[in-house]
Amino acid sequence: MQSPSQAFLKRDDVRGLYPAQLNGKVAEALGQAVVERLIALGEASPCIAIGHDCRHGNTEIAQGLMLGILKAGGRYKDLGLVSTEHVYYACGQMADEFAAGAMITASHNPKEYNGVKFIHRHCVPFGQEDLAYLGKRADELLTAPQATMDFAAYAKHLLALSGLNQRPDSDKPLFKVVVLAGNGMGGIAFAPLAALLERKGLQTIILEGEPNGDFPQGVPNPLLPDFMQRLSKFTVENGANLGIGFDGDADRAGFVDSTGTEIIPSQVLALIAQDVTTTSRRRDSIRRRDVVATPVIMRNLCCSQLLKKLFGDSPDVTLIDTPVGHGRIKQLMRSEKYRQATLFAGEHSGHYFYPEFSYVDSGVLTSLNMISLAWELRDQGGKLADVLSAWRKEYVWSGELNYNLPSKEAIFQVLCTAAKAFPGAQRYECRVDAECNAQRVFEAQGEYRPEELPAPDLKLVQDSGASGWWFVLRPSGNEPKLRLNVEAWGKNASADCQKIAGEVEAIILQLGGIRA
Repeated sequence: MQSPSQAFLKRDDVRGLYPAQLNGKVAEALGQAVVERLIALGEASPCIAIGHDCRHGNTEIAQGLMLGILKAGGRYKDLGLVSTEHVYYACGQMADEFAAGAMITASHNPKEYNGVKFIHRHCVPFGQEDLAYLGKRADELLTAPQATMDFAAYAKHLLALSGLNQRPDSDKPLFKVVVLAGNGMGGIAFAPLAALLERKGLQTIILEGEPNGDFPQGVPNPLLPDFMQRLSKFTVENGANLGIGFDGDADRAGFVDSTGTEIIPSQVLALIAQDVTTTSRRRDSIRRRDVVATPVIMRNLCCSQLLKKLFGDSPDVTLIDTPVGHGRIKQLMRSEKYRQATLFAGEHSGHYFYPEFSYVDSGVLTSLNMISLAWELRDQGGKLADVLSAWRKEYVWSGELNYNLPSKEAIFQVLCTAAKAFPGAQRYECRVDAECNAQRVFEAQGEYRPEELPAPDLKLVQDSGASGWWFVLRPSGNEPKLRLNVEAWGKNASADCQKIAGEVEAIILQLGGIRA
């Protein structure tokens, strides 16, 4: 098998096709190797003069060299667009300053090539020993490291956290799940757990489990209707009790029940929150249910009013509303105020957070918890679909709707206009909780000034008890978009949800927004 350096290391210098054989990654390895070679020859913190000609890829290769030089403890000076003789001049006439020079060029080779010519101070060329060192060290740096992840230990740890390790062994298939990995990391993440659970009677069908960065079936994302529709189809076709769909890096999971109906993230949050606050049969020592006077459940401001119904007036559980964003939720969970009390947290996007899992989100642990809940119901002759039926009838969610806006000013104009368009509705906003120095959601007082808030997210709620609605309108944290979520409940929930979504959308479109 050819080593990486065989493609670009020539008799007198470095030369290869750009970017297939010589690119920024290769240049970084060469920069590191050059400095290490110079230090081995007695140069302390060597400074290297770098020049380049006009070939394609020179900027990338120069940046790679510079990064590698710095990583190895060296220094550089960028001479810019020069001829090779300018680098010779620098290393010859300024030998006290430069320990070596690197000219990025492929000389007379065709335009598809690029290369690097290396010289020592006083323009002494790199000899065979120098080049051999560069090749050997570059090969070491460019060869993929041996994977060291202990998947068995990881799987056993998560099984213990979920309590599924306590299930008795069985040689019969008792429960079936479909796992749709979408050619992301879900297959690799869940496979060792599936192997351990097989002895308990769990039959797992992993689909599209081979990682492929091209995502040939589409981007795996539980928020995308197409992805969830495919999960629904595969779950029903295979007669599974539960369908699980992972996003690309498997830290989020979406679910469908045995009928193929989506279990929206707020319902997942409610199911697990009910479990961890009402029973101590699982994770006793970790959950601390018996030693926490008033346990805390956290939901972000886009989560269903269902959580408010279940926990909002409970004297035994405190429901905390958080801003959107996993970083903010983790900070709040880890704060001194909530660290010991928080049992579980979740987002409408399918992130679920566990204090027993280092206060971070886990799609796999959530999947195990959902399997455990659905399996226990199956043991008792029930189904998740039966438990979810009443919730699905009472609460109607719009899903997340996205709109492109032309500017930040337009975004703020939409937010301010929407805030005034629904008189009588209670407004909520994100502010810093001074007791824990982390952001929370509070009832708003006074005029809405989004530019002065740590997060400008707007939430309006109209709640008469038996019926009502809320909407959240917020800027995306990653794109120039506004995201809209609407929920309604009660007798006319579906019509109310469509009505509020339509009214907010009309404001967005009137002020220059476009449905994404």
